Amino acid sequence: MLIIALTASVVALNAPPPAGRAGVEADRFAARISLASEHAVMTGALIGLELTPAAYRFFRYDRGDWKPVDSGRLRDGVFPADVAIAFELPDAPRRNEPLQEIDEDDDASNAAPNIFFSPTGETTSAMVDFQARRARASLLLDGTGGLKVVRHDDR
Repeated sequence: MLIIALTASVVALNAPPPAGRAGVEADRFAARISLASEHAVMTGALIGLELTPAAYRFFRYDRGDWKPVDSGRLRDGVFPADVAIAFELPDAPRRNEPLQEIDEDDDASNAAPNIFFSPTGETTSAMVDFQARRARASLLLDGTGGLKVVRHDDR
């Protein structure tokens, strides 16, 4: 029994801490971002992402208009209510505009993507912060398509 207890305590002490809700949501959103970037390169299309603190949706630039991406893998998403989302974009005038919620009845003609994925692999630089309780994570997207999720220690 002593050997089993010692082994269990060593495993418990060396196990990585459980990912907080903020980290899990940051990872999920990073996967969607990565998919959008790959989709843009593979199809040769300009892909746009409309991001608000509550939700996001993807668009494809086609013949002068932003049209919703009809691929099931790039579907619209809503962030959980218990996770606060804040983001910074490099375009200063755009940052000062009031954010608007995504209305599901809205048509694509009102689309206003604020992050773009080009067919050459370039993207809009952005930082998206996820916070849930004391856990915090940041998603960093650089202009060359690099993507990184950083978990912030809550100590």
